Amino acid sequence: MKTLIFLPYFGKRPAYFNLWLHSCGYQQDFDWLILTDHSLPCPPPDNVKVIQCTLSELKQHFQKKTDLPLSLEKPYKLCDYKPFYGYFLSEHLDGYDYWGYCDCDLIFGNIRKYLTRQIQTGYDKCIRTGHFSVIRNSMAVNNVFMKYATHKIVLTSPVVYGYDETVNGYHPGFTGELIREGFTFTDLEEVIADIDFRHFPFYEIHRFGGPFIYLYERGKLYRICYEKGTPVKEECMYIHLQKRHMHVEPGIDPEHFIICPNRFVRYPEAFQKHDCLLIGETLWTQSNQEKFGYFNRPKEKLLNVYRDFRRLLYEPNKIDSLLYRNKKGNDQK
Repeated sequence: MKTLIFLPYFGKRPAYFNLWLHSCGYQQDFDWLILTDHSLPCPPPDNVKVIQCTLSELKQHFQKKTDLPLSLEKPYKLCDYKPFYGYFLSEHLDGYDYWGYCDCDLIFGNIRKYLTRQIQTGYDKCIRTGHFSVIRNSMAVNNVFMKYATHKIVLTSPVVYGYDETVNGYHPGFTGELIREGFTFTDLEEVIADIDFRHFPFYEIHRFGGPFIYLYERGKLYRICYEKGTPVKEECMYIHLQKRHMHVEPGIDPEHFIICPNRFVRYPEAFQKHDCLLIGETLWTQSNQEKFGYFNRPKEKLLNVYRDFRRLLYEPNKIDSLLYRNKKGNDQK
């Protein structure tokens, strides 16, 4: 069973792109196709292929497959295009049972340990998120969006709708459309270290406790925390470092390193020879201290209001949309 993961990426890459790339190389049954306007900073693993193109050229390729006037002027808009890759990039899917998409602000652990072949074959879509998702390669699944009018809004508007992640809403996202059409879906959020960008220390959005730091060891990823003074180590599928400007320590070994706020740190050989939980006290203390003003909550709220206003501008059914949002807000009170 083979899976192809698409990553169109244009512009400046994260400082730890090499580490992400290295973690892809450990993934059994998974290949990657990167479409980018920059050459890679290092030779990719055997399961990673690269196509050189510009964002404009990619848009032109997509445009050949639809009569809709596509809007794809900025790289961030690709978030909305992810669920359409099975249709727009179908020529790359021969011989693949599944396809998917991901971001590169990740470090993968052992994907197959959690997304087992048995689990994957039992569902048409695995994992809800936009930073990593796996979808069955079938025409019925790849073309399901055509049954809904949402894609006409999403693909022709410059606004980012979060179509890749939405399940419920006035306009259901891709996952919501699949569920409505009777396709099967499962999420694995409990084994994903999705880091909350609102805090400097590493807290996970879908997990109580913390803060945590993380250890990468030759294709495996572990979260580490202290419980009653005792270090606890637990494996997870991957870490998502959304909106984090991460520094990479010089001379880091891509096979073995520590991930802490907001840097990748070399793991000393002396620690490797003993217990991997031997995290220095200074490093642990620095990683757990909240930084005053790290997250600008008023700015984030203002950006969300601006985004919602722009979405409304391009909404063909403005009154119905506003009534839905108002009802949803009242139901949550």
